[in-house]
Amino acid sequence: MQSIASFISQITNDRIMQVMILVVGLSPLIESTSGFGIAFMMIAPIFIALGFPPLKAALLGLVSMLAVPWGALATGTVIGAELGGISLQKLGIGTALISTPVFAYFMIIAVFITGGFAAIKNKWKELFILLIIFSSSILLFNSFVSVELAGVLSSLITTGAGLLMIKISSAKSDISKTTTSQLSVSTEVHGKINILKVLSPYIILTVMIFTSRIWTPFRQFLESHVVINLPTFSFSMALLYSPGFWLFVTCLFTIFIFKIRKKIIFISLKKTLKQWIPFTISTSAFVCISEVMAEAGMIATLASSTGAFFGNSFLLISPLIGGIGGFLTGSNTGSNAMFIKLQIQTAEQVRLSSDLIAFTQNASSSHATMASPSRVMLGSALCGIQSQENQLLKIISLIVLGSLLLILLTTLVISLS
Repeated sequence: MQSIASFISQITNDRIMQVMILVVGLSPLIESTSGFGIAFMMIAPIFIALGFPPLKAALLGLVSMLAVPWGALATGTVIGAELGGISLQKLGIGTALISTPVFAYFMIIAVFITGGFAAIKNKWKELFILLIIFSSSILLFNSFVSVELAGVLSSLITTGAGLLMIKISSAKSDISKTTTSQLSVSTEVHGKINILKVLSPYIILTVMIFTSRIWTPFRQFLESHVVINLPTFSFSMALLYSPGFWLFVTCLFTIFIFKIRKKIIFISLKKTLKQWIPFTISTSAFVCISEVMAEAGMIATLASSTGAFFGNSFLLISPLIGGIGGFLTGSNTGSNAMFIKLQIQTAEQVRLSSDLIAFTQNASSSHATMASPSRVMLGSALCGIQSQENQLLKIISLIVLGSLLLILLTTLVISLS
């Protein structure tokens, strides 16, 4: 991460381009591969290192969490699809469609935080190009490659496009010609080797999962070998086909690529277990609550009552329900586990499109996680602005409310079309 931050600061002094590459490129890449807010913890310190004021750095770090539906190889979306009884590909595509205006909104907000309206006016072309690249690629990869890989591949392409734009802009500038020649040793000789090495785990993970999804004989082999079957619990998982397995393989490759010492490996495993245990317990608890509510008839009763009270107007409050779930839990996984069944059953009660409501739930809960009080508290502590925590929560909550309104409007347009 330090190498990537140093590389970005070397190739351009343009604050707006730095922000766009980090917000719509690097942060979605980290979020898509790791998830659980790790991108925010990585990106916010990078903004501070680049000279941004702590409050702006925290805000930009939170806004950069725009790829949460595809976080941790789309874990929350996968769980939502399973619990909601909807195709994963369909949920991924629908979420991408509904999120496209939100992507534009968050990118504009990030540029505005950095340089105000003047920055938006000066960089609208670059902003538009990166938005088109990111939104179209994430839609295409959800449709034709893999929902789990959509965030990873889109962010890699967008990052590459941003770097290419910087290179073209530098080549046109007389001032930057000297800078380019001075940096040729560090970026072309040192940079190419180091940056490729630093990015190699992401590249390896992407290639492995991409191959497992695209190459039919390989996919069939993975799906039919080392399959865990628990008929009593109606559970089945092809272990070798799981993205988590390839993430584990990537970790093993990384140990050899970077020649990581045994001591550091054991420390990393210890830290991983400490982080893994509370996440596993909380996620399992959310899923259990959802299953208990379904078996006890609670969801059916709530869906019936909600449908009778709101009727077709339920479409108007669906994004709010998803947003509340993301805000309270700070997790798309937790929100989907709690609310996606309720949302879908209510939609069926009032004869709304259950697929559309599922898309809305997944998108709204994901984008609302950036305003979660726990995440804001972490951000204020990380950036050393505990005294400004309330201000940070207020600003990011208003930003999230704007995104929920956009989701509502997009959902209405789709429902009427």
